[in-house]
Amino acid sequence: MALETGLYTIKNGEKLVGRALAEDLSLLPKRIILTESERTSIWAIQKSDKENEYLLISFGSPTTHIENHVFALLINQEQATKWTIKAVPQHGENAYVISASEGKGWVAPKELNEQIEYRVLIVGPSLPPRYPPNEVFQITKLEAE
Repeated sequence: MALETGLYTIKNGEKLVGRALAEDLSLLPKRIILTESERTSIWAIQKSDKENEYLLISFGSPTTHIENHVFALLINQEQATKWTIKAVPQHGENAYVISASEGKGWVAPKELNEQIEYRVLIVGPSLPPRYPPNEVFQITKLEAE
């Protein structure tokens, strides 16, 4: 199921994905982490002209991968990654894999406050394909109040 432009939460299992509650005041890219903070885990998702391609925006800052991790860009936002978000209904409701290119995508760490990794995704040789739990994210649209 394709996502529409709007506000969402992103989770890996029961853990929220977002930015740290306390960040340094520099303009350096900010880490995207597993967090407990609902305040820092609201995402604006913008649909692109291409099918299943999106900008993922955390607190007004689009995201990208730098080396092997995911960051929010405060400056140089034109370098943001257009992410491919693919539904994987075999993993449950609102289940998605977030990837970019060369078979690489988001991989959740084990612990809270650790950064989302960007690395080669593992796909099980089955139909439909199966992914490890740390590669599957639950993306849920926030209801308008």
